[in-house]
Amino acid sequence: MIWQSVLALGLAIVTVILHAVGTVHVVIPVAGVWRHGVDSHVRPRPVWTLTRLVGMLLVLHLVEMAIWAAAYSAAGVFANFETSLYFSLKSYTTVGYGDVLPPAEWRLLGPIEAALGVLMLGWSTSIIVATVQRIYNIR
Repeated sequence: MIWQSVLALGLAIVTVILHAVGTVHVVIPVAGVWRHGVDSHVRPRPVWTLTRLVGMLLVLHLVEMAIWAAAYSAAGVFANFETSLYFSLKSYTTVGYGDVLPPAEWRLLGPIEAALGVLMLGWSTSIIVATVQRIYNIR
């Protein structure tokens, strides 16, 4: 149980840092909604802006899930990376089919990843809402 907790805490820290850096330095600049300077008078095109934003957020979440999957593989929780990624996708998104389960000594990782996934998806939702609000305020 200790190793599960240590691994989960480390992965949670990496996930939060990656999400923070990814949203601030990659996702938001690529979406182009908070431009300053020369382009600040240009109105964003809402559909294109939101498509880029949601697409980049999805890529960010997939990278985060892949990191959890890589940790599962490295720890020998599952036989291969594909199974690890499948379990990670199910856990992070809280789908939890139950068709693939980790061994009993690793079973706490799924719920911890699920709790973190809810937080990260909520964080992304707040960015989308703020973007929509900004687009409407500019118009």
